[in-house]
Amino acid sequence: MSQPAKNRLSQQLLIGFGISLITVGLTTLGFNHLLIKSQLRYKQEQRAQTITQGVAFSTEGLIELGNTSIIKRIVQNYATMPSVVEVAIVSPDGQTLARSGAQAKNRPYADIYPQWAQILQQAAQTGIDRSFRTQIDGRPVLVEILPFSSTLFAKENRRGLAIAILDVKELQQQAWQTFSTSTITLVVGMSAILMLMTMMIQRLVLHPLQRLNKAVTNSPSIDYFVMPSGLPNNEIKFLAQTIQAAATRVEAYQQLEQEIAQRKQVEAALLESEAQLRQQAQDLEKAMQDLQQAQTRIVQAEKMSSLGQLVAGVAHEINNPVSFIHGNLSHIEDYTQNLLQLIDIYRQKYSDNPETNHKVAEIDLEFIQEDLPKLIGSMKTGTERIRGIVQSLRNFSRLDEAKLKIVDVHEGIESTLLILQSRLNAKPGFAGIEIIKDYSQLPKVECYPGQLNQVFMNILANAIDALEASTSHQLAAKTNPQISIVTQVLADKAVSIHIHDNGYGMDETVKAKLFDPFFTTKPVGKGTGLGLSISYQIIVGNHGGKLYCNSFPEQGTEFVIEIPIYQGNR
Repeated sequence: MSQPAKNRLSQQLLIGFGISLITVGLTTLGFNHLLIKSQLRYKQEQRAQTITQGVAFSTEGLIELGNTSIIKRIVQNYATMPSVVEVAIVSPDGQTLARSGAQAKNRPYADIYPQWAQILQQAAQTGIDRSFRTQIDGRPVLVEILPFSSTLFAKENRRGLAIAILDVKELQQQAWQTFSTSTITLVVGMSAILMLMTMMIQRLVLHPLQRLNKAVTNSPSIDYFVMPSGLPNNEIKFLAQTIQAAATRVEAYQQLEQEIAQRKQVEAALLESEAQLRQQAQDLEKAMQDLQQAQTRIVQAEKMSSLGQLVAGVAHEINNPVSFIHGNLSHIEDYTQNLLQLIDIYRQKYSDNPETNHKVAEIDLEFIQEDLPKLIGSMKTGTERIRGIVQSLRNFSRLDEAKLKIVDVHEGIESTLLILQSRLNAKPGFAGIEIIKDYSQLPKVECYPGQLNQVFMNILANAIDALEASTSHQLAAKTNPQISIVTQVLADKAVSIHIHDNGYGMDETVKAKLFDPFFTTKPVGKGTGLGLSISYQIIVGNHGGKLYCNSFPEQGTEFVIEIPIYQGNR
């Protein structure tokens, strides 16, 4: 186990150091390359200028003395310098005084290089040195032309030319040779440094670590460690001391871990017990809520059952005599017609009887004959109205319909409105409530009719209470009290009933608690706070529908009831 770790560590150290060393070396070479490349052109031009200046300075006096042999020797000496192709001295009239490598009599320099004739003439006339690059016999060269004056030339403005031609390629080769030599030197130095670092890492780092690793591996237990001898006094020895100190603390840590584990077990038991208690409290709270809701439903059911029985009893007691009266009115109408016909026959036969005529005039027989059929018709209309009210009361109570029935929702709404009619009428200080109906063509709905009518009664009664309360807010002075009822068929096989009043409305705080049991905004003794809670249970719980409220202060309140057409879709 120790040897692979050693190899990995040595490889990592050497690779890291090698990468750093190579990076430094390559960076140095890069800078050296850029430096040589940037200074090569400058050094070439500087070398050419140095040669032309030296030639001009060395030959100026000799030209005055006319010693051309020495001038030629000087030119030849400069021509022997590395990378120099040619050195020449040209007189002001263009004759070649001296030219390196020329054995015969020199001819005009412009004839030797006719392509430079114009450049040579401009340099002699202006006295400005010229430097340019060109090719001679296919090799690149640098040409430096330096104008100079001499008393030998007789005229002050006459100038001779010192010319130096350097081989550019040879200069570049010399520069790159220098660069290659420095590169080889750098590589050799880096290799030597890398080998030295390898030996130092092996001796100062890897071998002590190997001994330390062996001591740790040979330890019989985690809490026992013997420090190896001969460790260098550096971080490795500090690491060994740390391991030894850690080993002495392991036993204490193990005891501490045992204590922590025991405490965790106790805490887990406490948390489990607390969770059980919390769950029991939640179950108890839910049971209390269910009990309260059950009590509420029982109380309301008892109230509605009693009300239904009362309504049904009253409807039955009224229906019997009304049916008797309504059934006999048709016979009374026939009898009356027969009697009136008999009176007409009697009057025609005894028209000259003074007593009869006196009685006819006294009772205004003609008025009776005209008004009696109307009176009987009014009585029939009244009995039919009473029978309609009785039927509405029986429809509302629905005591015989505790199971699901298919009914007309509009019929239940109309029965509820009929029962609440007395509260809708105008009273002193109250203008009365206008009912606006917008009924759609609804299919019959499968529901619990008595429960659904109970919801209509609760919501409509609350709307009436809200409109009556709005009078105290002087809202009725701004708009007439109205309740609008809109029914619609929904796309998801359901119907909706929207009941909206233009009362004062309610804020978000009241809306949030609207369906909570025993919550009410009515005065003490007037509201129990159970109506909407029970209505919500009937619509959502018993019918699988929805009941929600839209309301804003001073914008009225709208309750929306949505129930499925068939309870089998739940």
